[in-house]
Amino acid sequence: MSIRSAARRLPFGMGTVAAAGAVAMAVSAGIVLAPGSGETPGHASHGELRDYASAPVEQWTIDHTSMPGLTGDGDITVADTHGDDWLVSYSAGIRHEYLLVDAATGVSRWKTPVDAGFGACAFDAQGGIGCAVRMRTDGPDNGFYRIDRGSGSAARMSEGSDTAELVGLGSDFLHVNDTGYQVSRQTETGDVVWQRTFAATATARYQDAALVVETTDGNRFVLDPETGDDIVTCESCTVDTYPTGILMSRTNDGRPSVAFHPLTNGEIQSESAHTADGLRVLSGPSVLPVLTSGGDQVLDAHGRYQVMDPATGDARWQVSDPELSKVHARPCGPQVSFARKDRSRVFFRLDDGSRLGELPPPAFDAPDANIDVLSCVGSSDDIAVFGNRNQLTAFAPSTGAQAWTLPINGEPSVIDGRIVLRQGSTLSVLR
Repeated sequence: MSIRSAARRLPFGMGTVAAAGAVAMAVSAGIVLAPGSGETPGHASHGELRDYASAPVEQWTIDHTSMPGLTGDGDITVADTHGDDWLVSYSAGIRHEYLLVDAATGVSRWKTPVDAGFGACAFDAQGGIGCAVRMRTDGPDNGFYRIDRGSGSAARMSEGSDTAELVGLGSDFLHVNDTGYQVSRQTETGDVVWQRTFAATATARYQDAALVVETTDGNRFVLDPETGDDIVTCESCTVDTYPTGILMSRTNDGRPSVAFHPLTNGEIQSESAHTADGLRVLSGPSVLPVLTSGGDQVLDAHGRYQVMDPATGDARWQVSDPELSKVHARPCGPQVSFARKDRSRVFFRLDDGSRLGELPPPAFDAPDANIDVLSCVGSSDDIAVFGNRNQLTAFAPSTGAQAWTLPINGEPSVIDGRIVLRQGSTLSVLR
């Protein structure tokens, strides 16, 4: 594809495709944008939605009637997923309870929940369920348990437990201990494959084949899952993961920079494919990162944006125009929306820069439908859903119309392509 042919697809004219920041223009095809292979647990969706072209209705809801011990103010969350099975966690008093739920119906596959005490449960890569049980009073003996996926019965595999957070890692599990300073990979029988101690309390996540440990002092560590050794680290930085690699963003002396580390043969590479100075990553769940000027570059009179490939650090496509606002851009699933200075918006596909359509300026008396002040929930090829705690609003860029609205009272998210609502002591899935 030539630069000229790419420019014709953008609505800002021939002058829109231009070099920005320190990254050379590169328009290419062939990036595989599929989500995870399905072999690893978790629910990193990058904002990709199933079909929500029409106003959604409640598919199922779970609340205190289906979760024994849940109090009216108890928190409910989807702790992990594997296929159509979701591990739903909730608080019963001060304990953590887990139920295995059918994602299509909300029906629990178990008659009674698993009581993990102060511990945690998670899927391994094959869909097996492990629970690190940590009790302080009455209840099951402390230890690591394998849970039968069909019945919910528990078999203790090892004694003792100081685990507060659990993440599936191959056939093993990553444990974060109750102090938060120690992270270890352990087999189900308690054998320690490797162990790390950090200078500050840590949390861990494993998504897009990247094992990321974040500590409260602002440091980030991308670890080799097999050995626990550092692949790449940074101080006072952030790590964003994508299907083809990771981005490490940091700011030195007020000037931002982003390093691109490819995912090659299932492994994050320690050597960066490219470092872009003067650019920052826009927040929002998306299949590809969108970058814009940062630091001294924010004095630009208009917006300049680049959609990047984490595997190479090259720009797939980019846009710059005097009528483009330098704020309120919204990466969202497979789409990105840019604001113009007249408050109208234009939408593109992230993978190839093709124009999807535009929206007129929003009404001043409808803040719940103003994308400038909303967050991306997710999108498909045809619909983009944005929201806050009061309302979900879907837009159809191809027609420039608002597709539907839905009043809510809680936190929307996307899990495995489904819109999930946490509203007080209930958890609902929309279809």
